[in-house]
Amino acid sequence: MGKTGSILKSKKGDGLVFILILILFIMTLAAIVIEYFRMDSLYQQVEYVLQRGVNSSVEYAMLDEYRKDGYARMDSALAEEQLYGYLHESMQLDRDLNKYSGEQWVYTLEIQSLTATDDPPRLILKGQLKTRSVFSFLTGEVRLPFTLSSSNNRIDEGGSP
Repeated sequence: MGKTGSILKSKKGDGLVFILILILFIMTLAAIVIEYFRMDSLYQQVEYVLQRGVNSSVEYAMLDEYRKDGYARMDSALAEEQLYGYLHESMQLDRDLNKYSGEQWVYTLEIQSLTATDDPPRLILKGQLKTRSVFSFLTGEVRLPFTLSSSNNRIDEGGSP
C-alpha cells in the first residue's frame, strides 16, 4: 500500500495513469461479468422452452389405445415431428434452427441427436446452443451443451404386485 500511496501523491502525473489503468481494469471485469450473466440467462431461457417442447411432444404422441390396457406406448415418429414443429412454431426458429430478433441473429440450435423410443415412451434431445459474445474483445463464438429428456411412465396405484 505504501507504493500505491506514493504513486497517487506524485506530482509527475503518475497517479492519473494509475487511476486510468484501474478504471479500465474495473470496466473490463464488469463487462465480463455482465456478459457471463447474459449468456447464462439466454441458456436458461432456451433450455426451459426446449424442455417444455420435449415434454409436450411426448405427451402429444402417447398412444391412448394402449392406456386402457395399462401400457404406456408412444409413436416416436410423431413425437419427433411434433418437436420440430414446436421448434419452428413456438420458438420461431427458421429452417436451419436459427433464432433472429428482428434482423439480428441471436443463436443457433445444433441438434446432435434426437432419440425417441416407443416403449418405454421417452424422448432424449442432445445438442448445443451456439451464440456470440456481445463484446468483440471477449470470446467470439460460444457453444453451450444441453441434454434434455422426457418420459411418460405408467405408475399404478399401490406399486408393483
